[in-house]
Amino acid sequence: MGPWAYAKFFHGDQPDALGLTGEASGASGSLAGNWTVVPESAAGYEVWETLNGQRVFVRGQTQDVTGTATVEDSTLTAGTVEVDVASIATDSERRDAMFDMMIMNTGSFPTATFELTEPIDLSTVPEDGSTISVPVAGKLTLRGQTRDVTSTFDIRRSGERLETAGAIDVAWTDYQVQKPTTFPNIVVEDAGQVQFSIVLGKS
Repeated sequence: MGPWAYAKFFHGDQPDALGLTGEASGASGSLAGNWTVVPESAAGYEVWETLNGQRVFVRGQTQDVTGTATVEDSTLTAGTVEVDVASIATDSERRDAMFDMMIMNTGSFPTATFELTEPIDLSTVPEDGSTISVPVAGKLTLRGQTRDVTSTFDIRRSGERLETAGAIDVAWTDYQVQKPTTFPNIVVEDAGQVQFSIVLGKS
């Protein structure tokens, strides 16, 4: 069996990358106030690996996400997202067990967090449900290691909700994350992504 067939049939189907989902409706209510992450939110990771000679990607995701945000006038002044790392799952229980124990050590570091460090102007977010892209700066904490990060997130208003989605590029060694070496036929690349799809409702 060739590498492509091996990857296709043994690697498994992967979920779509996290992003804004569904149709948005026109905005209602005020932006100003306190917001809370609601259950439709999700977070996870994407890594690329070479599996028996075939380059493939793996995505792990969870909906066990919490957080808060504060908007003053039309400016997002504070925001924090916390993810239960142990609940992140892929298509493979064996991979997930290695992720929990050897890679992320979730017994000692059960959560990952993102905290906004610079305000975001939301005054240009359309009220018709359209999406804009905005630069985002914050601190990302993985495995007990915190680093400054920047990225671009999509933001939109839909009804009484504020929705955002994006990905943060991550070099695993920056967070003391050791790549798995147990299986010689799998080579994991040095960098990947942390992905978010966050839905906020008024507190």
